[in-house]
Amino acid sequence: MKNKKVAIIICTYNQEKLLRECLLSLKNKTLYKDYKVYFVDDSGKGEIAKKIKKEFKWVNEIANKKNLGFSKSNNVGIKKAIKEYNPDYFVLLNDDCEIIDKNWLNKIIETGEKDKNIGILGCNIRYPDGSLQNLGGYLRKWKIDLELKDNKKNNFEVDHVMGACLIVKKEVIEDVGMLDEIYSPYLLEDTDYCLRAKKNMWKIISIPDIKIIHKKGKSIDSQEDKRKLLIRFKNDIIFSRRHLSLFNRIFRIFIYLPLVAVFKKKKDTGGFSPSNLKFRTKFIMNLGIWFISFFPALYKKHLK
Repeated sequence: MKNKKVAIIICTYNQEKLLRECLLSLKNKTLYKDYKVYFVDDSGKGEIAKKIKKEFKWVNEIANKKNLGFSKSNNVGIKKAIKEYNPDYFVLLNDDCEIIDKNWLNKIIETGEKDKNIGILGCNIRYPDGSLQNLGGYLRKWKIDLELKDNKKNNFEVDHVMGACLIVKKEVIEDVGMLDEIYSPYLLEDTDYCLRAKKNMWKIISIPDIKIIHKKGKSIDSQEDKRKLLIRFKNDIIFSRRHLSLFNRIFRIFIYLPLVAVFKKKKDTGGFSPSNLKFRTKFIMNLGIWFISFFPALYKKHLK
């Protein structure tokens, strides 16, 4: 059987150092040969693309003329890969990921080819200290839950996997389309995409045997809190309207999100429980940001 062609799409906004580490790990820790890397410089300046072109000649670089965000930039990379390479699989890989398993792509292709109904695959995403970050999860009533059992050995079906390393068959893109750019600049586009695929009867599979290090959210963490909250609320409201039942939609938008405006988790790895919460210092302003998130004309003005 002929090897499947894989396009690896990597976008960066401002993480040049982490991007280099990602590309080096990819080159040094990937035994699978039939892949091409498409790098999208989303800084809006093109300087990173120039440096990558000079240093990593095996990478196909694209420079956005302005900052487009995660979903739009990945779609730019996907379109170019389809035009130039026509791959069988697309890997959306974050710029702050590190490959540590030399057989990671072999295992992905092997799993994907076992069942024609498998459409999207995800990996065992770990923090740099080795602890579990994301193994996929489920949409339960109003909650976007994560699989927290770290002792799973066999592949298993989930509702969504993390966009840090999201593997999509070309048949899914032909059927479902690409990432929805309404979630620009980032957040929940990966979960939305998985649920859209699942509604079209595609299976979402998590592969716990493939571990990838994700130096989580460095690009996002460089944004100011006000902007992050506005993006969070805006995208969460869109997501809830699309994927939740009426009761769960009302609960998440009008109960849960205002609580997010008022309280902040002490530890990112912990749940939204009283023992892991603390008051945000500007919670009144945050409630105003939540209110703005309902009105596109207002939040678009603040996100410029």
